[in-house]
Amino acid sequence: MKTRSSLLAAGLILSFPISPALLLAQDKPTEAPKAKQPAEPKKEEAKPEAPKEEAPKAEEKKPEEKKADAPAEEKKEEPKKDQNAQEKFSRETPEILKSWEPALADVRRATVQLLRDGKPVAFGCAVHENGYIISKASELEDKKGAFLPNIEVRFPEGLRLPVKLTDVHRPYDLALLKVEARGLRPMPWNEEAKPEPGTFLAAATPERLPVAAGVLSVNPRSLDDSQKGWLGVGLDSGDGGVKITTVAPGSPAAKAGIVSDDIIKSINGKPVANVEEFIGTITAVRPYQTVKLLVKREKGDRELDAILAPRPQGLGSLAEDPRNMMSGPLSKNRRGYPDAFQHDMSLEPNEIGGPVVDLEGRVVGMNIARSGRIECFAIPSKALKNVLTTVGEGKFNHPELDSLREERKNAEASLERLKKDLEQLSQRIKDAEAPAGK
Repeated sequence: MKTRSSLLAAGLILSFPISPALLLAQDKPTEAPKAKQPAEPKKEEAKPEAPKEEAPKAEEKKPEEKKADAPAEEKKEEPKKDQNAQEKFSRETPEILKSWEPALADVRRATVQLLRDGKPVAFGCAVHENGYIISKASELEDKKGAFLPNIEVRFPEGLRLPVKLTDVHRPYDLALLKVEARGLRPMPWNEEAKPEPGTFLAAATPERLPVAAGVLSVNPRSLDDSQKGWLGVGLDSGDGGVKITTVAPGSPAAKAGIVSDDIIKSINGKPVANVEEFIGTITAVRPYQTVKLLVKREKGDRELDAILAPRPQGLGSLAEDPRNMMSGPLSKNRRGYPDAFQHDMSLEPNEIGGPVVDLEGRVVGMNIARSGRIECFAIPSKALKNVLTTVGEGKFNHPELDSLREERKNAEASLERLKKDLEQLSQRIKDAEAPAGK
C-alpha cells in the first residue's frame, strides 16, 4: 500500500500543471529588464499626462497578453485532466473492477452468457448440475411471447451449447433452460446475507471481472400491486379519521355504500389516524377479502363491509420519466416482482440475468431488470431458492399458485354471498309488486 501511495503521489506531482509565469520566464529571459520599465515613468512623474500616452505602458501590456495566452493553452487541457480524474476515481475503473476478482473467483464459474446468432442477449445462472440454467424470460422471447430460436449458452471456458426452454415463472420473469450437459456448478445462493442500503455490490459475469459495480439502494420489497387489496377511494385528512374525497364507480367502496365526505375511523377494528395508515392497512389485505369499516357520518357512525378487489392494472402507475431513456434502453419487463431489491449499477438489458455479489463474495441475488437511468432490480437469493426447490424436475416451484387458489376460493365465496343478496333483493321486489291483500 505504501508503494502504491508513493507512486500515486509521484504521478500527481508529475501531472501538476507548470505555472504560466515559469513558462514565460523560460521562453523570454531577456524580458526581465522590461519588468523594470516602470522606473522610466517615475522620471516624468512631474508630468501627470505623460504616463497615459507613453509607449512603455503599451509595451507592459505585451507580457500581460502573452501571460493571458499561456493560461488559455493550459485551460484547454484542464477538461482532459478533470475527465481523467473522474474516470480514475470512478467505481468502474479497471483498478476498481480488478479488486473484485477474488470475490468473484468461484461465482463466475456458475455464471453463463446467452447468445443469439452470436450476439449477447442476457446472462444466466447455473442452478442444477444436470444442465439447468435460469435467466430473464422476457429477453429470450419475441413480441408474442414465443421463445426465440437459435439461442445458445457460453460457459466460462468458452464452450457453447444450444438450450431449450422447460418452464417460465411469470411473476419473477424467470426462464428455466436446459442444456445437454452434466457437471454444472450450481450458483451458491446465500439467503443468510442481508445487505443493507449502502452495501457495495458487483454484477458477475463468466469473465474474471464484473460488468459493473454499485451500491444497494433500497431493501427488498414487493413490486406486485396485483396482490394488494383495492378499495377505490380518494383520501384526505379528516377529523377523527380519514376523509373520503371520491369514490370510483363500480369499486368495492361504491358497492359497500361508502360515499364522499365519509370519515373512516377504523378498519377491522384498527383505528386509522392518517392517509398513510389507511393505505398501509388496505394494501396489506389480499384481494377478495372482506374488511369492516367504521364510518362516521352526520347522523351517527355506521359499520360497512367491503370486499376488496385486485388493483386495476395500470391504475396509479407512474409515468415513465423521460430522463430514464436518455442513458440507453430499459428492460422490456421491469415491474411487478413479488420481491426485489434495488441498486444503482448501470447495466444494459443484455447484461441482466447474472448474479449480484457483495464484497465477501456472497451471492445475494440475481439481476432481473434495468428499470431506470440509475436503477436496477434484483431478486433476493432467498426468494430464488424458494422457486428453485423443484428445478431438478425441470420446472419451477410455483407458490403463487397457492395464493391464486386461495383468491379463487375467496372470490367464489364472495360470489355466493352476492347471489344470496340478489335472491333476497328479488324476493323483496316481488313482495313489493304483489297486489295488496294477497
